Amino acid sequence: MGGEPGDQEPSPASARPHVVLLCSPCMGHLIPFAELARRLVADHGLAATLLFAAATDAPSEQYAALAASVPDGVDLVALPAPPADALPPSTPVRERVVHAALSAVPHVRDTARSLVSTAPLAALVVDMASVPARDVAAELGVPCYMFFTSPWMLLSLFLHLPELDAGLVGEYRDATDPIRLPGCVPIHARELPGSLLADRSSETYAGFLSLAKEAARVDGILVNTFREVEPAVGEGAGGVKGMPVYAVGPLVWARPVAVGVNREPEHARLITWLDQQARGSVVFLSFGSGGTLTWRQTTELALALEATGRPFIWAAKRPHEDTADGAFFGTDGGGGNDNDPLGFLPGGFVERTAGVGLVLLSWAPQTSILAHAAVGCFVTHCGWNSSLESILNGVPMVAWPLYAEQKMNAAMLEVHAGVATRVNTAGPAGEGFVCKEEMVNVIQRVMEGDEATMMRRRVGELRDRATRALTMDGSSNLALAKVTDVWKSSTSSDKK
Repeated sequence: MGGEPGDQEPSPASARPHVVLLCSPCMGHLIPFAELARRLVADHGLAATLLFAAATDAPSEQYAALAASVPDGVDLVALPAPPADALPPSTPVRERVVHAALSAVPHVRDTARSLVSTAPLAALVVDMASVPARDVAAELGVPCYMFFTSPWMLLSLFLHLPELDAGLVGEYRDATDPIRLPGCVPIHARELPGSLLADRSSETYAGFLSLAKEAARVDGILVNTFREVEPAVGEGAGGVKGMPVYAVGPLVWARPVAVGVNREPEHARLITWLDQQARGSVVFLSFGSGGTLTWRQTTELALALEATGRPFIWAAKRPHEDTADGAFFGTDGGGGNDNDPLGFLPGGFVERTAGVGLVLLSWAPQTSILAHAAVGCFVTHCGWNSSLESILNGVPMVAWPLYAEQKMNAAMLEVHAGVATRVNTAGPAGEGFVCKEEMVNVIQRVMEGDEATMMRRRVGELRDRATRALTMDGSSNLALAKVTDVWKSSTSSDKK
């Protein structure tokens, strides 16, 4: 992808100060990285090369759609994946992500050195898994910033983790008192990311703690949030002495995603169907690019949707019995029948809900759906991209977190932001299972009644404030401008 920007800059894009961005193989990271790169080019006079540290050789459908939509002026490059046999198949997702990011460092070095010969290099921007690439920035004498694509609440936990670890006796999962960080809702043990719930003597926990310590090596941090949703975020508030933190969000995919020729008729039918529904009547369900449910949970959710009688759009995936992130690298979770792609749904469900609901297999044009006036509720895993997209479109949420930091996100969205209602996963059917009655009840609470009215009002207020934060004089745009001014001044001083 890439090309010359369409504006009337007096000098060619190749002579602009250049920023190299390195994203680990997470679609949830790549989407805001692509939008950050777009804004650096379109609004701040920089050139941008975005490197994606792929974990698999075949790009996912989501990656291909995003890559086809990257605007002129941004070069998006998928780096070679590590050898398929480099890690055992059972290796957890986080370890595969970190391994791919580490394997990408030599390619980052080659790319950065080649760019230096044609234009001044202004900065290297990495995500939390790619901080080791900071060594490349140090070699070339340019600043290295981390773009944290999750909320400030998790970043604050991340930056405080070394000191929390030093003062903790026992395991995080056994703690009775919540973790209290400045300006954040209390974090209970049950809401912590899985890496913190593992034994502190385990490689899983050690790896996460190592990432947290690595974060202190960067020169500054951009975080994909905005002050109105997380007021505590700000420069120097991270708990690391002298570490500047800039709220530059909400950065979500702001352009139509290329659905591909084969998808265009389906997309058109979807929008036509939404046009026929009453305003605020449709329930939209999606668990992100990676989230998967078990067979039993998928059946229970289908029966709940049928019981509500409400129109719905469900971006469904084949169930996965072993993990909640079974589609993280673009796979479908397995377990299906190619002759009956919806065979994982209860018998007769599709026929009984025909005309009332739509089931989409895996991929859905989420931004287009959430922007439609017919959508009144978003059942989401609380990935931060999806949460921000919901806020930007004024859609209240049913929070159903699955993995990573999503339980923390859900707590913040419900308790602090007031734009979501969490499902109860501790019912009589077993810990982690959401029964039909609970699902029907929580959708009802978000769609009708006083609680729903308050939630719609609150999400509408945050939508307006989020939009304002990204305007020319908005807090997030000014924060990004402050950072880019630092980067540009460093390249100017190099010339003198």
